[in-house]
Amino acid sequence: MGNKVFLILAAHADDTEFMAGGAVARFVKEGWDVHEVIATNNERGSFELDPQKLIHDSEKDAREAARILGKCGVIFLGYPDGMLSDTPINKLREQFIRLIRVYRPEAVMTWDYWAPFEPHPDHRAVAQAAIEALSFSHFPLFHPEHAREGLKPHLAVDRYFFAKDSKLCNTVIDITEFIDIKIRALLAHDSQMKLTVDELKENLKAMGATDDMLAKMDRNNYGPLVEIMMKIYSAEIGKKAGHAFGEEFRFERAGGEIAQAAMKMLA
Repeated sequence: MGNKVFLILAAHADDTEFMAGGAVARFVKEGWDVHEVIATNNERGSFELDPQKLIHDSEKDAREAARILGKCGVIFLGYPDGMLSDTPINKLREQFIRLIRVYRPEAVMTWDYWAPFEPHPDHRAVAQAAIEALSFSHFPLFHPEHAREGLKPHLAVDRYFFAKDSKLCNTVIDITEFIDIKIRALLAHDSQMKLTVDELKENLKAMGATDDMLAKMDRNNYGPLVEIMMKIYSAEIGKKAGHAFGEEFRFERAGGEIAQAAMKMLA
């Protein structure tokens, strides 16, 4: 019998490393086979004007980050960055259902559809398609054409949802042992780390930062800044559960409270 399978449904190349890189490294160490799906091509994630280079570089960076964390592989769906809401939700949902049936994961991780204050349309689109796919992938009459390809319905029991706003999170995963590998994997996303510095400088400039202040932020030497930011952020999360560093999720099991009550009744 093989390892348990963990499937990640993300919008962009760096989503997983930002939100859950430490948890992924932990799951890999615990023996899970982790597969990632990235919905968009990242062609707009920069202040520079070379979309084709961004597409190429972000895929290369995502594969390197996957290697660092120990993921089994990355699947690129290639939808235009920032425009995922133009794709019919049922089309994206079908692709996610298909992938759940292909990989048959025990656990799935994705953006949280219910989280508040999410401004990015790609995150919202992935979140909606993912929660619907998790709800329907075990029903044989949703896309019965899959059966002709040998794909059987499948129920992913454990679900981990990440979000920028943590109001709905109920689970903190201890990543103290994995904070350095999380940062290494994040730094593999070269174009996105440069974007992180560039966008932060734009925000600070708008807030009145002086040229001398902004000069201290070097987009070509982003490592120290990203490391400090990630350690401060992860330390704040870890503190909630008594860990040095943590990542947080809204965790649920298939069937929710009704299924849990039935398990207790039948035990």
